[in-house]
Amino acid sequence: MRVTPDALLLGPLALSWPNLALLLGVFTFIWLSARRGVEGKAWGVVLVAGLAARVGYALEHHAVWPSLGAALLGIVDIRTGGWHGWAGLLGGALAAWGLLGREAVRLVLPGVASLAVALLPLGLQHGLQRGLAGGQSELGDRVVFYLEPGQSRPSEARWGDLPRPMLVNFWATWCPPCRAEMPLLVEYQRKGYPIVLLNAGEDPGAIQAFLRQSGLEARVFLDGAGLQQAFQVSGLPTTLLIGPEGQVVARHLGPVNRAQLEALLQRLR
Repeated sequence: MRVTPDALLLGPLALSWPNLALLLGVFTFIWLSARRGVEGKAWGVVLVAGLAARVGYALEHHAVWPSLGAALLGIVDIRTGGWHGWAGLLGGALAAWGLLGREAVRLVLPGVASLAVALLPLGLQHGLQRGLAGGQSELGDRVVFYLEPGQSRPSEARWGDLPRPMLVNFWATWCPPCRAEMPLLVEYQRKGYPIVLLNAGEDPGAIQAFLRQSGLEARVFLDGAGLQQAFQVSGLPTTLLIGPEGQVVARHLGPVNRAQLEALLQRLR
């Protein structure tokens, strides 16, 4: 077991702090509800609260979804995260009242305790990432290589010469979540956003084969300068928002959806 700024590492499993907070909160709520004899109803409350939080998130960011189908898919696909806390609390409260009536008061203590427990890993995440808020000026002279669309031989660049602020995405072709989010990242890169797709040390031929098979054209960087270790990346994909001075402004472990990407890019402006 190892603690990183983005996740709790359990062998090959990287459990992000938000996901750990969610799991601990649900476990605490169900366990305390079971001790009060309402475990079955508690599961119903959890499911309704989760659905309400996802729907609330999709509605909050409705303008970024290209279609209703994409918004519905965003609700179903929970891999990227994204929850509307107040919508979830309201949905859970209504579900508790509907299932238990006046007996819903028996879920108040489990609910408060689960929220308190969930805040613990989020607080730890804040402290760990705050310690990395300094600049990364020592990385400026490191050399990175990149491939333009259709290019077979990599070109060379200094890390410090890349435009900042920028969004850096660490990925690999063998990583299913990376493959899933790649079309979205390429779409925004081709729109002109400063998105650096930094492959985690794979052979250029494998990268180009993946892009051809996926029908994608993108500029891809190769991490031969130890940047994955320098930025303490604990799992793939990981997306970092790099500020004007080279400091890490925001970190996201796991695939990003359109709403999350838009939110990160807003901070570039």
